[in-house]
Amino acid sequence: MLLLLASIHFVNEAYEQETARENARIANETKQQMEYIKNLQAESERIFTQDQDVQNLLDENTNFRVYEIIHNDSLIEYIYITGFHLQKFKYAREPRMVNGTVYKFYINLNNKNVINQNDETFVSFNQSSHVLILKNDFHKEKDGITFDSSMITFVWPGVHHYDRLVYDYKIVGHQNIDTSSSSTKRPAMEYQLQIKKMDDTDSIYLPLDTTGDNVRILSGNNSLSAKYWKDERKREVNTLTMSLPGKVSYPIDWYYRWNVGSGTNQTIVFDIDMTVDGWINNAEPKELCGWRFIIETPPNTNDMSEEEMMELGVWPTNGFGNFYPLSTTIVKKGEWLENA
Repeated sequence: MLLLLASIHFVNEAYEQETARENARIANETKQQMEYIKNLQAESERIFTQDQDVQNLLDENTNFRVYEIIHNDSLIEYIYITGFHLQKFKYAREPRMVNGTVYKFYINLNNKNVINQNDETFVSFNQSSHVLILKNDFHKEKDGITFDSSMITFVWPGVHHYDRLVYDYKIVGHQNIDTSSSSTKRPAMEYQLQIKKMDDTDSIYLPLDTTGDNVRILSGNNSLSAKYWKDERKREVNTLTMSLPGKVSYPIDWYYRWNVGSGTNQTIVFDIDMTVDGWINNAEPKELCGWRFIIETPPNTNDMSEEEMMELGVWPTNGFGNFYPLSTTIVKKGEWLENA
């Protein structure tokens, strides 16, 4: 019995050491990537501020950079709202942003120039609903099998909840596999969506799902049996795993809701990753989509005047406790970041 207990202790200790080493490796890798991202941002900002036409446009109006999206190491997108003002409405807790025009600027780090255009191929922003939409598509054909995957990520501003801020997110996904003939065998697939805290502080957490309606998976027009998928939610990582045999009926349509909690005046970092395993017997899961969110949350706005909000860049969206972050940087992950 003593020998058995000693063996169990040894195994647990070895596992904890291996976990600690892996966590340290990830933390070091993330630190290097964040430094690289900061360098890209500094260069982008330098190019942006030196474009006199852009600066003239911004100087003439109130303006707020709602989102900064790093597509890769040569293209960064800024989304601005300009020409708005704050207005207090009856029964509202605070004023809200009204009017204004959305501008999208693309900074090319290779050509050192700025382009003002409204391209919604991959990113769109609805000023009325305050919703940012990120789009990802993946298509591949091989050995008589066609694989398609699409994901749309919805991003909302935060809402004050007591002394915390809560940010809501939703992903709508579509997976499909077609075969060129009835004799071609459709492969079994495992899809995994993971939302993971990348911040090493306690300022961010992923609240547990208590509603029971934050996941829905359809096979054709019917709900997919729960034996084929699993939703695991912890304070530092949420994981949705869909293990689909070849016989399952495609297409698969699904959505996943979650939220991120944070303190005020904090910088929080989390990743969204979607992978697939089983596609033509790949040795490792294939990354279908990857985003990193870097958010600076606003301070507590209780008893804050309209002038103080404007001075600090705290912009309310509806007058009832909803606020844009002070800044939101969204990084489209890829080999360029892994090799940074």
